[in-house]
Amino acid sequence: MEKRILPLTESMIGKIAAGEVVERPAAAIKELIENSLDAGATNITIEIRDGGITYFRVTDNGSGIDERDIRMAFERHATSKISTEEELNGIETLGFRGEALASIAAVSRVTCQTKTKTAVSGVRLVNEGGRITAIEPAACPDGTSITVKDLFFNTPVRLQFLKRPSTEAGYVADTVMHAILSRPDVAFRYISQGKTIYRSPGDGKLESAAYTIFGQEMFRKTTRPVEGHMNGLLVHGYVGVGESGRGNRNAELFFINGRYLTSSLLSTAVEEGTRERVMIGHFPMCILHLTMPYDSVDVNVHPNKLQVRFRKEAEVESALACLVKDALTDRDVFAQSEVIELEKKEDSVPITVSATETILPPVPEAAEINPEPAVTAFIPAHPVQSQTIVSPTPKMPFSRSGETFASYVPPVPAEPLPSGEQKFQFGDDMDDMGSGPVSFLPDKADEPAKLRLIGNVFNTYILLEYEDQLVMIDQHAAHERLNFDSMMKAYDQHRAGQELLVPMIEQVTPREMAVLEENKELLERLGFSVEPFGTGEVAIRSIPMILGQPQTAAFFREIVDELSGEPHGFTLEKRRTAILQAACKHAVKGGEKLSEEDMRDLVEQLIDRHVTPTCPHGRPLVVSLSHTELDRKFRRIQPN
Repeated sequence: MEKRILPLTESMIGKIAAGEVVERPAAAIKELIENSLDAGATNITIEIRDGGITYFRVTDNGSGIDERDIRMAFERHATSKISTEEELNGIETLGFRGEALASIAAVSRVTCQTKTKTAVSGVRLVNEGGRITAIEPAACPDGTSITVKDLFFNTPVRLQFLKRPSTEAGYVADTVMHAILSRPDVAFRYISQGKTIYRSPGDGKLESAAYTIFGQEMFRKTTRPVEGHMNGLLVHGYVGVGESGRGNRNAELFFINGRYLTSSLLSTAVEEGTRERVMIGHFPMCILHLTMPYDSVDVNVHPNKLQVRFRKEAEVESALACLVKDALTDRDVFAQSEVIELEKKEDSVPITVSATETILPPVPEAAEINPEPAVTAFIPAHPVQSQTIVSPTPKMPFSRSGETFASYVPPVPAEPLPSGEQKFQFGDDMDDMGSGPVSFLPDKADEPAKLRLIGNVFNTYILLEYEDQLVMIDQHAAHERLNFDSMMKAYDQHRAGQELLVPMIEQVTPREMAVLEENKELLERLGFSVEPFGTGEVAIRSIPMILGQPQTAAFFREIVDELSGEPHGFTLEKRRTAILQAACKHAVKGGEKLSEEDMRDLVEQLIDRHVTPTCPHGRPLVVSLSHTELDRKFRRIQPN
């Protein structure tokens, strides 16, 4: 039997539309919060019960809804936010489709109380399942309060797909978190089962909003600020690496023109900017506000408005990656706040090492901490002898058993320290604990800050005394980082190739021969010099200097295969992987005994080159314990 094409009823249309907008309580609450923000609210309260399934309410102090428009507010595709097609090209409001209230009301029981600032009294509307049952005057404050009960009461199948109330409450908490971080200028309060979960101050400061979510102490300790602009993109926010790394991308939070969204492009950019600072398998955390022209981003992609399209994707991605990377590379390995930091006391603040500021406040004398004389708790079995070495000093790579560790690394010209940069010096007297930390100021750059080499433990970790810190360096991770940076610099300076005395001959197909000709410049950047050699063969006359000859053929074949597979298939990631493998292979290993000179040389290079404070895999190079923390562990002073 043939079925006729007939129009859907208004009730069916409303329920279908609700399925696009209202997937769960959190989605409905998101729509209501966005309406409140568009109405100019500065205070918003969200209250839920049973995860929002049986009850939720969103109250604001915004502009309210005029009594003449209250009925129209619950009609589908009715809005005051846009009126022309041209406005779709530059949407400046969070909501614009005019479906939120209609969709929510279609699958629940809604009560709306609202009052404009100029009205004498407010108005109360009741809507059940998409049908308005009452409109009457009401005494209420300025703004709007929308109460929703029994979500999906008339669509039981959809109700069955909801999770447990506790799980749904978690989704709502995430929605409120995004709102708090998107609008630090608005005071939010989130209440679940009668308990206040979040309460933001609304003082306009992003860090205050972040403290509400993550806690002040943790957020300050684990994140770094990101500020800058590039390619028409203005970025403001924070990024967390190292111990802040997470097992998934849930802590990568992006906001464009005040709108929370998810974007694989932005995630890729941040992960590129934090490469080697987060352990493999982990992801950075970030709270980043991006500001750009409204017409350069399309938010009208999906009804949930969580996805966007950029008109110039490549420029946005490269700009964000560069700005994040710059925010993390302004300090060297000995100047990271997570490496060198005093515990907070009334008369002390955390150390923040910088080339343009004093790194320590005045430190109390030892007698103020404990009148007892200091006790040396650890004496190396073979103490190293002292000598004074001032960096930077050109040195040959250290070696073992006659083999030069870094003989495969091309020489990199020494770079003079910028004006005002600090110098370091190993202590003159290994038995002298010193008279206290040395602050290095820009006008005292000729007075090196002292490092005291204590020795090595487990033939793996180099121990140093630096200011009032016991510093421990992973010798393998440190050497691996130095190797990796040198090799990458060689590539960037187009010094990647190493001539072979006898060319390597490789067989290729006609298609592969054409691919090699088309990508000759790329191959040369990688360090390969390839020429035709007879029929179906090529001669490889230079290879990447990081590769031994047995590795070259396999690496070359991988490149050819990827280039042959699809245009631009090889994105230089193979280059980085090969460099990383070589850097690790040629680095001194944990458990390998180093001489005193080897240890000194390794530490000097870390300081001179201002290296990233992690190995290329993201593991930390340096950890430290403060004098105060050690005193507390030995009960020389009592914990606060």
